[in-house]
Amino acid sequence: MNSATTENHDRRSQRRKLIVSILAASLAIHAGAALLAGAWIVARHFSTTAQKIEPVLKAVPPAPPPVTEREQRLNAAALEGGPAKSTAANRLQSARLAPIALPALPKLPNAPVLPLNAADLSATSILSNAFNDAEGNGAGIGKGANGSGAGPGVNFLGVQTNAKRIVLMYDVSKTVANAAAKVRVPMESIRTETERLITGLSVNTRFTMVEFARNYAFFKPELVSSTTTNRTAATQWLANYFATTGTIPHGVPGLVSGSPGFLVTLEAVFKLLPDAVFILSDGSMQRGTGTNSTIPLPEIEKTLSELQATLPQKAKIYFIGVGTSPETEHGLRRLLANTGGTFSVLKP
Repeated sequence: MNSATTENHDRRSQRRKLIVSILAASLAIHAGAALLAGAWIVARHFSTTAQKIEPVLKAVPPAPPPVTEREQRLNAAALEGGPAKSTAANRLQSARLAPIALPALPKLPNAPVLPLNAADLSATSILSNAFNDAEGNGAGIGKGANGSGAGPGVNFLGVQTNAKRIVLMYDVSKTVANAAAKVRVPMESIRTETERLITGLSVNTRFTMVEFARNYAFFKPELVSSTTTNRTAATQWLANYFATTGTIPHGVPGLVSGSPGFLVTLEAVFKLLPDAVFILSDGSMQRGTGTNSTIPLPEIEKTLSELQATLPQKAKIYFIGVGTSPETEHGLRRLLANTGGTFSVLKP
């Protein structure tokens, strides 16, 4: 075989190899495309099947209508004002006697129960009030002042009240002192009666005192609880500073000078939020501020009505007249009937 034949043979062999390689590559490409097409068809089939499955429907309740603010307030008020729900607790009961029984309670004496509302009570004040209540001492607990009157509460100069926030107002002008002496109840006796009243106050009563003419002075500028300390301080104030001669003593602590008059004093009293006010006077109230004019009763009535409107509950006004003229007495009775209160005359 010559060289030309050998060369032709090699060329044909290479050609066959090239054709075979091309065919193999084409077959591989077609096979890969077929696999991809098959995978795409399968995936599409499953996705279409999943889309055809109907979702499970759940019943959703309709939304409640919006609650108005008024309905909400009514529901809250009904809940707060409704009766408390009863609760029950499981417990074991036995009708038979246990082998070990508790001893019987000893018999206790029947002593009065003291209502304790004041936060600053001491053991001494509680005991002293218990003895006063049990023995009937004091001016206003059960027995009343000087033994007159009956029932619980405070009795001052024959006037009874169950109030717990008390202000005692004393007109200590010269005319009142003279009128009190004329009916044989001098200012010294009124002071003694006040001491007896304070000694017998219950422990949950708050009180203060104020003496006035054209000026005024408080025992304390606020209502204080009836503790032993405060009662002792009150009796000392009465002994040192209570006017008995028609003039407020010099050196009285807390004196408001400048002749403010009765109405200013009354306004200061109502700022303490009392539920009872005792006023001892002849009814001739001075305006003050350097004048000698008497305040007319209609102006007093108007001021009193305005002051009563500032309280959560109207205060009871107890006016004790000393040397009051018949005309003034008639006007005061009408005034107090309209604003809440009573009028009485100081008697020996």
